[in-house]
Amino acid sequence: MNIKELLNRTDKFLSERGIESSRLDAEVLLADLLDMERINLYVKYDYPLRNSELKAYRERIKKRAKRIPAAYIIGKKEFMSLEFEINSSVLIPRPETENLVEEVINYCRENDLEDAQIIDVGTGSGAAAVSLAHYLPDAKIVGADISEAAVKTARKNAEKFDLCERLSMVKSDLLEGFISRDISGIDIIISNPPYISTEEMEELPPEVKNEPRSALEAGKKGLYYYKKLIPQSEKLLKDGGRIFLEIGSSQAADVKNIFSEKWSQIEVIKDYAELDRIISAEFNS
Repeated sequence: MNIKELLNRTDKFLSERGIESSRLDAEVLLADLLDMERINLYVKYDYPLRNSELKAYRERIKKRAKRIPAAYIIGKKEFMSLEFEINSSVLIPRPETENLVEEVINYCRENDLEDAQIIDVGTGSGAAAVSLAHYLPDAKIVGADISEAAVKTARKNAEKFDLCERLSMVKSDLLEGFISRDISGIDIIISNPPYISTEEMEELPPEVKNEPRSALEAGKKGLYYYKKLIPQSEKLLKDGGRIFLEIGSSQAADVKNIFSEKWSQIEVIKDYAELDRIISAEFNS
């Protein structure tokens, strides 16, 4: 069987099982297995696959048919043009979080803060923290996560890009670990916290439900972590420091109401789909 025949059969098989991205997933899983770019699947349409390749590919497709995300199957995901190692202990990095990282990078460059001290709360795979360290070569960054497995994965990604001199990953329940050590004077706090409500969790696609629930669910209205994180940030940020938070597209007004009188310049920023996605605010002690 050649590549063309295999992709057509796989596309049909996955589509019949309700997977909307059936063609894309078929291509991603095969290109990774054959260690080639997706475009080369079309260049080499007539390439005959060996039995060992067919067997390995079928195992991958069985997993995808069970609604395991393709990114978990191949163990990696691109984010900010960088390739990250991921696994089922961390959330799969998403395009909308790239908006969050880009906002922080632009803010630092526009305000001559390229040597900023930054904390990434709920770092997961470390995608945001590593990207910030990569694109802001003088910044010092700490990624924090309550999950030991996530911290381990984030450290691997930091090591992969040789960023460990300026980037560290630590275990912390939000910012409690920093507050207990009396750390202050931080320039920027960034976070993509869990923000899915309990009700919304039940409506998520099966693939998303296979991601860590603790990285998604945030109580009845999805605001639990904002109510903890924003007050905690007041104890760490320097005067004039800034927070950048990813939010659900319908949460802007509710999250804005959590900020106390110590915050100013509260700004809601839209993502590429023109949906409310980021809240940024300046701390004034």
